Amino acid sequence: MKRQLRATIQAKILGLAIAGLIICTLAFGGLCLHTTDKVVYEGTEKNLHSLTSIETIKLNNRLKSVEQYVNTLNIAITGMLDSIEQLTDEKLLADFTEKSRELIRLTIGNTEKAVSAYLRFNPKLAPPTSGVFMAMTATDHELRFTEPTDFSKYSPEDTEHVGWYYNPIRTKRPMWMKPYLNKNIGIYMISYVIPIFKFDKEIGVVGVDIDFDYLTREIAAIRIFDNDYAFLADRFGNILFHPSIPKGHQFTPPDNSLIIHNRLANGMDLTFVIPKTSISANRDNLIKNLILITMLILVAFIFASSIFASTLTKSIKLLTDYANRLIDGKMGIKLNIKRNDEIGDLAKSFVNAKIRLAETMGEIKGLAFRDPITNVRNRNSLDHYINEFNIKVSSGEIGSYGVLVTSIDNLFKIKNKFGNPKAITLLQTASKLICSTFDHSPVFRVNDDEFVIILMNNDLNDHENLQKKLKESAQKTASAENPWEQVMLSIGTSICKDAQSSSLSEQLVIAENDMLKDRKEIE
Repeated sequence: MKRQLRATIQAKILGLAIAGLIICTLAFGGLCLHTTDKVVYEGTEKNLHSLTSIETIKLNNRLKSVEQYVNTLNIAITGMLDSIEQLTDEKLLADFTEKSRELIRLTIGNTEKAVSAYLRFNPKLAPPTSGVFMAMTATDHELRFTEPTDFSKYSPEDTEHVGWYYNPIRTKRPMWMKPYLNKNIGIYMISYVIPIFKFDKEIGVVGVDIDFDYLTREIAAIRIFDNDYAFLADRFGNILFHPSIPKGHQFTPPDNSLIIHNRLANGMDLTFVIPKTSISANRDNLIKNLILITMLILVAFIFASSIFASTLTKSIKLLTDYANRLIDGKMGIKLNIKRNDEIGDLAKSFVNAKIRLAETMGEIKGLAFRDPITNVRNRNSLDHYINEFNIKVSSGEIGSYGVLVTSIDNLFKIKNKFGNPKAITLLQTASKLICSTFDHSPVFRVNDDEFVIILMNNDLNDHENLQKKLKESAQKTASAENPWEQVMLSIGTSICKDAQSSSLSEQLVIAENDMLKDRKEIE
């Protein structure tokens, strides 16, 4: 069989370039030069705004997760407060404080890089040290409960020590506090605080502190080009973080730089400084190449190149469209390019990459949404489920539902006494009991000892019998030979008959409070 000759793209371009040496025109080259300079520069600046917006969104998502957690705490604590006597009566205050401590202890781990969480009561209603304060210790950097600040030692005008309490109370709205250094634990932090008002009275505040240095490390890692950087300033332009300018100073824009300002969710200004030399580097190289090329172009080459370009760009457009569809996650598309050159090889590589990408995405999705110990869904899966659930509620697809929260009360005792392998055995035993009882409902393991079951349809209608069955199944394990096979459960439920009246997140808090009540009764 006669072997088919293969002409490379390089050979095609070289042949046309040699032919174009005879009748080159500088006029055509000048037109190309002007057009390319304008298009490349404008396109690059537009893309830079898009890239900086993406980096800003990433940081805003971290800040909004803190706001969401504090708002959830506010809803839960306000819901538990039935009367003002829970603050003025010593016994009721102690009980309310203990419930709040437990709520914070169980949920603070969901907030990334949190260094403290607190709930403080109005010192006019409760003792000046009343409330809950959980902070990272200076010795082992673990979150532990400690004695709250004594309000009686400071004036309400002392913003350095108690401004975090009185400023939100005065404004009556949630607010991000300015970054400050906590000298007790040596951490520079930033706080989000929500004032609590109920019964037309000032109840107190709830807030969370996060590591401000963690936020600045994220900003310092932002790189679009080699010589660009980002910095953080307050709304008055005072530097909060800059690679070279000290805190509190003003920023003077350097010459020949593109400055892009983006506002963060906490009111701070995230500024990107990009030297124009970085923006124009690729453009300048392209211009130099165009100048050389235009001196070698012929009048005849214009016609020949237009024919060649039409066939080449068609394949490139197909590859570009194929790549964009892959980015959008559309794995079922086909690529119809049959060429015997590098474009054809590239098309084959794209197809092979799609196959491997589809396999990898399947593996990653399984790891991201599945608990490796119990093989039930994990916390990430629950967050994803809540988003889809809310959409179905909004469309009217879901009318009613229930939430069951159960915790393994003896998990940490088994772990401390017999070690992690036995604790895993207990987890797996409890998980099998839960899954076999609620075999028609999604089950999520949301933290070390806690599971969440979303009750729908038949399981919702029969939830009382199923809950009783789960209790009985757990009680039967009490006769097991080994302690790590004996499952001790606390169970709480919340039934929402009208899905439009309350969110799934609110029902989760109600069910968790009911579970804590059940645990207390068992104890």
